Amino acid sequence: MQNLGRFSINWTSCEIKDGGVVVRLTPIQLKVLRLLVKAKGKIVLKGDFHSEIWGDNFVEDGSLSQTIFLLRKALGRLPDGSEMIETIPRKGYRLAAGALLPTHPSPLEISELNRRIGLSGDQPYRLLVESIEDYAIYMLDCSGRVLTWNRGAEHKKGFGSSEVLGHHYSLFFVPEDVEARIPERELSIAATTGHCSGEGWRIRKNGERFWASYALTALRGENGKLLGFAKVLCDLSEHKRQQDTLLRIEAMLRRERDRLRAAAESSRDALFICEAVKNTNGEIEDFVFTYLNHNVEKLVSIPREVLLGGKMCELLPFNREMGLFDAYNQVVLTGKPFEAEVSVSAEAITGRWVRIHAARFEEGVAITASAIARQN
Repeated sequence: MQNLGRFSINWTSCEIKDGGVVVRLTPIQLKVLRLLVKAKGKIVLKGDFHSEIWGDNFVEDGSLSQTIFLLRKALGRLPDGSEMIETIPRKGYRLAAGALLPTHPSPLEISELNRRIGLSGDQPYRLLVESIEDYAIYMLDCSGRVLTWNRGAEHKKGFGSSEVLGHHYSLFFVPEDVEARIPERELSIAATTGHCSGEGWRIRKNGERFWASYALTALRGENGKLLGFAKVLCDLSEHKRQQDTLLRIEAMLRRERDRLRAAAESSRDALFICEAVKNTNGEIEDFVFTYLNHNVEKLVSIPREVLLGGKMCELLPFNREMGLFDAYNQVVLTGKPFEAEVSVSAEAITGRWVRIHAARFEEGVAITASAIARQN
């Protein structure tokens, strides 16, 4: 577990917590966040993301931009309204200084700490554990037979204490895991290393399967002799459904993105996908090019690799001079598309008259442009 401002990050279960709110991340999102956290506010170059996460395989910058966009949505904004992850034009990304400020432990963390300290087993603590309903908490002997059974275990699994005490805890595993001897493997790992945790399918008394996170801890006496195990289990079925839904949506978005990229590359127009760059007041001060199709080089004399990651108004200043930047800003703010035919007198543009269409795209704009012949 690692803290990031008001968040706690669980690298094992791919989730971040803001108090009692849990947000699940995909493995790619978690790897990107890990690189940013390790950098401690220093810039992580785009090349570092690609080599560390995608193994230097060819990946469009849009894939990284999309991942950063989703992380920003998950993390929210700082108290001053700025993004927790800053875009460094033409270089990469970094965590904002405000995102790194330490916070006090959350009530959930304090509760967990008290639970661990209270493991000594005095009577008030045992009464507390037995009354907890949100978590299944029970004790096993050295061979895995159930010794204690709290109210949460009865609530989550559906078994009364008289139905489970003395029985092996494999009773709660799905048949395929029992056949694969997963319960025995968990006990062996916990006995050897002191702890075994993870997530998996479990089964209720009525045969219903549910997705759970679990922690199995070995309990030893003062002489180091194994006394048994403590098991804590939490029902994550709803989180699992949300995660599966998110993965299906992401798969659908990837397929849609691939179709859109194929359509973009076959288009006769130049296509510019731009991400808004905002100041601390939330105002758009420029746009960064995150995707360009091959027709861009037919319209603009600057190579694609130079434009990608660069600021629009720095590389193509006529956009601000002609009022196009203000028009794109309004597209983002209002969602209303912009269309015009303009005469451009700039060395970077190969055609004098250009037809432009801009539409809002996520936190930026998608711009199509083409040179046209026009009679004076």
